[in-house]
Amino acid sequence: MQVDIFKVFNPELEKIWRKFEKEAVTSPFQFYSWLSHWQNTIGEPLHSVQPQVVLVKEKGNLMAIFPLGIRESFGVSILEWLGGENSDYMGPLLSEEWAIMEENILPYWQHVLGKLDPFDVIHLKKQSEHIGTFLNPFVGLQSCSRNLLAYQASLSDSWKEFYEKSVKTKSRADSLRQRRRLTELGKIHFLVAEDKGMKKRILSKMIYQKSHRYRDTGVWDMLSVPEHKAFYEKLADIQDDHLNIHCAALFVGDIIVSTHVGIVDQDTFYYLMPSHEGGYWGKFSTGRLLLEHLMEWSIQNKLKVFDFTVGGEQYKKDWCDIETKLFETLGAFTTKGKIYTLAQRTKQSIKQRPWLGSQARKINVWLKNESKLIGR
Repeated sequence: MQVDIFKVFNPELEKIWRKFEKEAVTSPFQFYSWLSHWQNTIGEPLHSVQPQVVLVKEKGNLMAIFPLGIRESFGVSILEWLGGENSDYMGPLLSEEWAIMEENILPYWQHVLGKLDPFDVIHLKKQSEHIGTFLNPFVGLQSCSRNLLAYQASLSDSWKEFYEKSVKTKSRADSLRQRRRLTELGKIHFLVAEDKGMKKRILSKMIYQKSHRYRDTGVWDMLSVPEHKAFYEKLADIQDDHLNIHCAALFVGDIIVSTHVGIVDQDTFYYLMPSHEGGYWGKFSTGRLLLEHLMEWSIQNKLKVFDFTVGGEQYKKDWCDIETKLFETLGAFTTKGKIYTLAQRTKQSIKQRPWLGSQARKINVWLKNESKLIGR
């Protein structure tokens, strides 16, 4: 086995990665365009992430790419997947021939670890149990446990059939009532952006609406951080036919009342960043109405899966028939790493207790806001 490590995103890596991703088993969150964009807007400027992109070859054939990086946090060096909070699924890109590597993954991984820069702890998040038909090799490693769920809906060939089957009569009636109320205020129009200008307009409105929603609900406003804001603002600038950034909006007259920014890849729609106008418009359930349009659009465009990604909100469960387990790998390599793992496990334990979890989230929001004020 041959292992090559790239510590920068350069033309050589780009050429290899782009070619491999078109035939590899993976998700769009591991595409070169997505992760290089993340590294340029967030990874390097905000977190000083040092890429450790691993290319695994067997007899000269590229078998996998592990898009890893090392980040410093309070003096602790953390090995993690590139993509951070902005990528809903993390993990490797695997060759369709990966099966020949599965039996010996542990010694292969030990060989990879010996090639990486030094670090204190490994912390790999949001890992699916399976990548295509393969068992995710990282889920089988030590110190790995399930900690999140994601939800998907299997789409049928008919929107009417799917809608009536998936949504309760009372909810369908309420959506119809809301549409009638909105029609009295202006013409309802669903739009999917086809050009860069409209994508930028929708992205800007999404950021505005989402940021207000974060603040109104007392949640940490990720989009108040310039680097996170830039990540979404510049999604429209990505030039890659393989990465399909989907931007959509619901208009009432000339007013954008709700937006969504996501990804379409092969037969799957990834539901990522929904937003809606608050205040007066909050009573019209415009976010739910836009979601219905997005699912109808997906069926009309012959997609098979609508992926709500990470999160256990009740509205996702109402639509979905597939529950996906996500796993976290957490293991210490130094004394500082042991302290970090203890802190992370304590944090997870607190989250599992509703009252303590609520207080912990408030403290976490306060800490993030304070760190922003002192220059992160």
